[in-house]
Parts: sequence; C-alpha cells; structure tokens
Amino acid sequence: MPPYGKHMKKPKGNPMQHEIPPLFIEGNSVEDIHDIKGFEHYAQNKLPMNIATFFSGGAGDEITLEENVSAFDRLKLVPRVLKNVEKRSLSSTVLDQNINFPLLIAPMAFQQLAHPEGEMAMAKAAHEHNIMIVLSTLSTFSFREIRVNSNVSSWFQLYIYKDREITKNLVQLAEKAGYKGIVLTVDAPLYGKRVKELYNPLTLPSGLEVKNLQDAGLDLKGISTAKLPSYLASLLDPSISWNDITWLRSVTSLPIILKGVMNPKDIKIAIEHNIDAIIISNHGGRQLDTSLSSIDTLKFIRDSVEGKLEIILDGGIRKGIDILKALALGAKAVMVGRPILWGLAAGGEEGVKRVLTILKSELDLAMALCGYTSISQINEEILFFPNK
Repeated sequence: MPPYGKHMKKPKGNPMQHEIPPLFIEGNSVEDIHDIKGFEHYAQNKLPMNIATFFSGGAGDEITLEENVSAFDRLKLVPRVLKNVEKRSLSSTVLDQNINFPLLIAPMAFQQLAHPEGEMAMAKAAHEHNIMIVLSTLSTFSFREIRVNSNVSSWFQLYIYKDREITKNLVQLAEKAGYKGIVLTVDAPLYGKRVKELYNPLTLPSGLEVKNLQDAGLDLKGISTAKLPSYLASLLDPSISWNDITWLRSVTSLPIILKGVMNPKDIKIAIEHNIDAIIISNHGGRQLDTSLSSIDTLKFIRDSVEGKLEIILDGGIRKGIDILKALALGAKAVMVGRPILWGLAAGGEEGVKRVLTILKSELDLAMALCGYTSISQINEEILFFPNK
C-alpha cells in the first residue's frame, strides 16, 4: 500500500524539502498519505512503466509539463491578517451548478488502467464531495453505468471525430443520460508528440473497452487492444474549425464549454459564439511543448474575458494553495486530473476521496491564513506582482 512507514531516507538537498520514503508498507492505508506528492510517488512505483508514462508524461522535452507546476510556486502570496476567519465556507457554483468547493475532476482516458474501479470510483468519490466530474470520451465505463451507480453531477468531454455521425451520437447519448454540459476539447486536432510514450508505448489489456464510443457506433472489430490507442488518435479530425461550434449547437441544447483555449484572440471569438465557459488548458503539457503554463496563461488572458465567460483553470494543480492562487486571478474553479489518477492507483474510490479531502482542507487552510471566509471574497490583493 502507500509509501509510508517507520524508516525514512535521509533527505537530500534542502533539508526543508521532505522526501517521500520509498517504502510500501503492508497494512497502511491512504489515510497515511498527507499530500499529493505522496500519492504521485506511490502511483509511479506501483503502475507498470508504460501506464505510468501515459498518465504522467508530456509532450516533447516536457518543459510545459514542468512549468505547469513550478509557475504556481513562483507566484507568491501576501496574506491579510486580523480578519476573523473562524467560520468559513468553500461552497461555490459553476454555470449555476452548486458544488462544495471550486474543483472539477478533469476528463482522463482509460482510468481502469490505474485501478479496476476506474471512472466509477472517480464518480462516486466526487459525488460524496459534491463536486462535478467531466467524463472522457475515452472512458472505460459507459454513461449509463456511471449514472446508474452514482448521482454525481457530470459534464461530457468531447472530441470531434472525422465521422460526424459518431460525434453526434456521443453528444446525444450524454444528453440522454443526464449530463449537464459538453466540454469540447479544442487543442487536439492531432495527437501531440509524447517522446516518453514513443519509448514506452501504451498497450491496453484484453477486455478493456471504450464503451461510449462503441455505443455511438464505432466499429472496433479487427482492432487489437495493442493498436487501439493509436487507432483512436487517428480518428481525430484536424479540419475542425469555429464552424463546428455552430454544428455542435445544432445537435444539442446543452451548454458548450471549450477546453484548451489560451489565446486572447480565441477568447474574443468564443464570446462571439456565445460559449458558456472556457477551460484554460495546455492539455496538461501533453500537446505542444513550450506552451505557456496554465496559471501564466490565466494572468495573460483574464482581462480579455471581460466578465462574459466563466473561466476554469486546468493544469498544474497539486496543492490547495494552487487553487487559491487560481481563484485570486479570476478563475471560477479549477480542474484536476493527474492527482485523481494517483489517488485511484493508490486505493480506488477511497484513494480519490483522500486526494479530494487533502486538496479541500489545504484550500480551506490557505484561505483562512490569507484572511478569507468565503470563496467569493478571494481576489488578487493577496498576490505579489513584482512588476506592478
């Protein structure tokens, strides 16, 4: 189980930076892990190399992947004091949907690779915390299975495929199953060059299915599980354009949220197309290396939104303090992916619950120490901008 025990290695480098002990002690539980680094360490040691690489790797030299995390740490806080923070509330809303704290679980493919409970565990843990999930097109559980087993509030993440009929069927299956929004991924007309994946190719185990795609009409006969990841990537349509937003509106009445917007010019066009919200994202550093980090992008584009769109920030969230910083810069909520997978690998549903509990408690503490008692109070007065 988790990598905590009585024996710890002597820390290297800065003695103030803790090192997670590389011991997997039988009988310990996820409750013995106290930060996201602990879950990451566990997952990286437990999962097979190619699966760990698929989940944690990035494009190119992984510069953006690393910057997504480090850019948060470079953004410094200047807290307020003597503000009476005895009573606090973390509740918020995203597109008028109530959530217990401002976090959504990001869409992630093939979650059964991390744990047999896969997306089901993720959905149940999110429901217990009363937050939202975004289900991936490449989910290994179907819309119906998740809806039957969990009342979690859900959006559906959509890729536009060359076969528009399959794309249309996916959207309508999601709507029929009670999903509340369509999250259109717009930064993946082609699959990014992920060098580590090329050296450690992902092969799917026999029996693993992409059920929603199959229910939507995708014929996978003759496609081995070993070749499935590359085959699915080949179905992405590189011709997608803003015209497809109009087409998408013709097949659904659900709110449309764009995931992968980073440029102010695209935000202006999104506003013109009456998009309901945008998710600032560089695809977790998995598409175009040296793209701007997610939090730096938020600083760069926030004035372009002009209050006409809700902003969700995706990428690099590893601590509750990171959530606070994103909210202070104008994000309505954040989206978290890899930490959820690490929790899933460590303990299924209980592991995901623990990850969410850690992030929520860290946000609560950071909020209090900065002088806030509610999410709506958080603003940039607690951020240090050296150039101002």
